[in-house]
Amino acid sequence: MYVMKRLTFFTCVLLMFTACSKTPRPTEVKDVCSQPEGSAVIAQGFLSLPKTIDTIQLTNGGKITQVGYQLPLSTKADSTGEMVKATIWTTISKEPNKIKAVPNGAFTANDLLVYDENGTEIGAGKAVKLTGETAKDERSGCAISVTKVEAL
Repeated sequence: MYVMKRLTFFTCVLLMFTACSKTPRPTEVKDVCSQPEGSAVIAQGFLSLPKTIDTIQLTNGGKITQVGYQLPLSTKADSTGEMVKATIWTTISKEPNKIKAVPNGAFTANDLLVYDENGTEIGAGKAVKLTGETAKDERSGCAISVTKVEAL
């Protein structure tokens, strides 16, 4: 009886661990928003800077602590094809898996500078692989909250 209880306990723990661990699944850009919220996904494409950038701000005590840019991830280098928004947090110090903040006011497509998981710079027009979780987005329905950036 004791052995059975112990076996049942360990089986339950194993099942909970398996259910809670999120292994990212490769997902086509067009299919990202059909995944349940919080799904771990990997999507490939091209990032671009739109004319106006939607941002997300995290605050603490009334002060902005982090800013995230919501950028289109498109299947084609010319920012066309299938698209999904990708939220990438800004940095001023070349942090891995982040994006360099663009200048206030006027900016161009060439101001796009993302740092991959190794801190290597990825500029405009380069293919990327983004890993993250699906999240609801008020404007577009969903976005990928990016945790890892890789150059292709």
